[in-house]
Amino acid sequence: MSSTVFGPVIQHAFVVHDLDAALKYWTQVMGVGPFYRIDTAVYREALYRNKPSLPQYSLALAYWGDTQIEVIAPTGDTPSIYQEFLDDGHDGLLHHMCVTVDSMAEFRSSLDHKNFETLAEIALQSGGHLLYLRGTGQRWPLIEVGEFAPALYEFFDMVKLASEDWDGKDPIRIV
Repeated sequence: MSSTVFGPVIQHAFVVHDLDAALKYWTQVMGVGPFYRIDTAVYREALYRNKPSLPQYSLALAYWGDTQIEVIAPTGDTPSIYQEFLDDGHDGLLHHMCVTVDSMAEFRSSLDHKNFETLAEIALQSGGHLLYLRGTGQRWPLIEVGEFAPALYEFFDMVKLASEDWDGKDPIRIV
């Protein structure tokens, strides 16, 4: 039995300067795909280090077995956890691991704030919320905690299904 406050990891996310080059690596070298690309991520609101800041970036999602792979590339100069990561010199490395919760309010009330710092909070356009947490004494990777709307889980299922018998064709699909 696990003693962690978090559920199982569903996603590994990597932040890059060049999304096209990263997707070429993931699809051609690693054989992961197809990736579903979103060129302009949209949110209702976001906080970065307790200040309003809407991150500007593109992302792509695919599955490697049961693990979702997310590749993120900032597209603007807005301060964000993604830009901070790149500024630290970590292009292409693991940025965060995502876990999900049914109730963000319940999760927040159970979180030991002595052990975790909240770096960013995002309210999703489709409904739901994200928290990006850093463990005390840890710089990277972060833990992303997601409360997602049913429609987003349906999207994840569609992406996973596409990966199961992927033949290498149509490796990047624009959403």
